[in-house]
Amino acid sequence: MWGFTPVLGKLISLKALDLVWWRLVISSLSLFLYIRYKGISLKCSLKDVFYLLGWGAIVGLHWFFFYHAIKVANVSIALAGFSTITLFASIMQPIMLKKNFFWGDVLYGVIIAAGILVILQFEKFYAMGILFGVLAALTGAMFGIYNGKLIKKHDAGKITFYEFSGALLTISIIQIYQGNFFKIPFPGSNDLIYLIILGLFCTTLAFTLSVQILRRIDPLTVIITNNLEPIYGVVFSLLIFGESEMMSGGFYAGASLLLMAVFTYPFFKRKFNPEL
Repeated sequence: MWGFTPVLGKLISLKALDLVWWRLVISSLSLFLYIRYKGISLKCSLKDVFYLLGWGAIVGLHWFFFYHAIKVANVSIALAGFSTITLFASIMQPIMLKKNFFWGDVLYGVIIAAGILVILQFEKFYAMGILFGVLAALTGAMFGIYNGKLIKKHDAGKITFYEFSGALLTISIIQIYQGNFFKIPFPGSNDLIYLIILGLFCTTLAFTLSVQILRRIDPLTVIITNNLEPIYGVVFSLLIFGESEMMSGGFYAGASLLLMAVFTYPFFKRKFNPEL
């Protein structure tokens, strides 16, 4: 589901900040209706509410960085930068969740970073796209890791709702600061269809499931698996957009290094650190 989000980001003609604002409006409303229908309680202490809203601000920035990377470069470049999420997560998980440090996590993070450097050597024109893709990875790792702690105390639907609300509030404040809040364009018919698909299927459902599964799998393993998103995204974009997504041989060499890391990581971890 997430693998299709960058394609939708390119198809939607809105600027990144406007796109994220509408995505959050649709996602927050749909999730609230679902929570009411299922009878899920949103009650929690005022401290927890502000805490969840704060993490939601990170979610909002993450999505802005991600879609801005697509707008200034293309889907392939944005996803290449985003692949560094494993490097950030491998460093953050032992610190944020007080887990034992595993040297292999950092090793694989370095391999992924090396793949990015290879790509940059051949695609310097897209450096800004890589930069914002990396910022999306940094913020994605932050809330992705910490949600593993939050799920032990709160329901996945509750976490998602408050984080979406915090994200919407953050993006709205940025729009107000820039003097654009009352100038946010209403999406055209095609954009509206794409936004509904993005908001309902690729956001509300996908995000809630990603939080829920943290009850069974540790956050870093989930993030490692999420590195398949660039694979899906690049394949979808090549099929849909064709030549505009074609990159140099160096790009695909670096991307292959990323893929190797993603697919071999679970076997490596099971062999050298089976207790995790």
